[in-house]
Amino acid sequence: MIPRTKVNYRLADLARASLVRERTQSKRQALIQELGTLFSSTYILLTASGRGALYALLSCLPQRRVVLPAYTCTAVVEAVRLAGKEALFAECEDDGFNMSPQSAKPLLDADTILLATHQFGIPCDIRAMLQLAREAGAFVIEDAAASLGSKVHGQLTGSFGDAAFFSFDSTKLVNVPLKGGFLCLRDAVIYQRCADFLDAHTRPMPTGRKLRYLLLGAILVLLDNPFLYRCFHNLKFRWRGRFTDESANLNSALGPFYLDRLAEWQASIILPQIQNLGQLVATRRRLYADYLAKLCGLKGISLPPPDICGEWAPIRFPIRVHGDKMAFYWQSVRRGVDHAFSFTFIACPADFKAAHRLAASILDIPFYHRLSNTELDRVVNVVRELDSAIKPRG
Repeated sequence: MIPRTKVNYRLADLARASLVRERTQSKRQALIQELGTLFSSTYILLTASGRGALYALLSCLPQRRVVLPAYTCTAVVEAVRLAGKEALFAECEDDGFNMSPQSAKPLLDADTILLATHQFGIPCDIRAMLQLAREAGAFVIEDAAASLGSKVHGQLTGSFGDAAFFSFDSTKLVNVPLKGGFLCLRDAVIYQRCADFLDAHTRPMPTGRKLRYLLLGAILVLLDNPFLYRCFHNLKFRWRGRFTDESANLNSALGPFYLDRLAEWQASIILPQIQNLGQLVATRRRLYADYLAKLCGLKGISLPPPDICGEWAPIRFPIRVHGDKMAFYWQSVRRGVDHAFSFTFIACPADFKAAHRLAASILDIPFYHRLSNTELDRVVNVVRELDSAIKPRG
């Protein structure tokens, strides 16, 4: 079976990481330097996760409300609420995955934070967002968790707003067991507040958790094997009648992704990927273009927008199934192709109809750095075969 995701690192990387001494700072300092050079910023802070980065930043800002996309990861909403902020949802674009600037406009004022999300690595209309925020006096945070390496007219996402946060989750462009993240800040005062907050409210990763994450990382590497992945999928999903680990439930207490620090051994896995970022981005762009070319003309499925300027670093290839998504999914699994689910359960109210239509229709076909041409062609054949049988709803 073709997995829904594959990680970048290998068993040898995990073995080397297991020997890294936590008391040293060399890998983390080198990673901060690489990220600072990439974003032309001296204000970089490493965190245990993307949500942990957002939580720390929000906890250091005085604004009481956060305007965020109705279609977004529940972890984002969770971080907003754990930081004591009020979440104000804005509807999605008519034909896209990002927040509509016009939907956000009436919610903005000087007591709000605008969370400009670049969903799946596809940039939002960041310039329109910035203009609206500046007119209203709102603070702008770019949710660049999924868009490391994406650009808008030559400028990296995450470098437009007042601050940005990124993720090294196992499904992202750069990944590590089990999660990681960082903040990129523009203001020295806010940087110092966040640095002090993280020093006071986070702790070094316990040894037991390090061993657990290394074991989980090794399992993810071994699941490259099609037979092992089929067994894993049957045990975790198919035989239990499940299809995703996603949930609509939000944690009401802080866990390790908020309270731990990014470990030195994790930095040792992330650092070479950042140094090889250009190749990772180029591979994703090629795969994205190949899928668009080979899946054109489908009747029951909508494809994501084309990257006309060749500037994106997408982490997903989201398709929208206009018929029975779950029937499509299980038929695909029977043919040996698994798919991921992005935000099937979202936290916004039901009257955000465009967001809920997206949540109900999106599947992420296999899309990762180590996807072979043979695997890509097999995915294309299965999707085309199933597309011909889709019966649109209503």
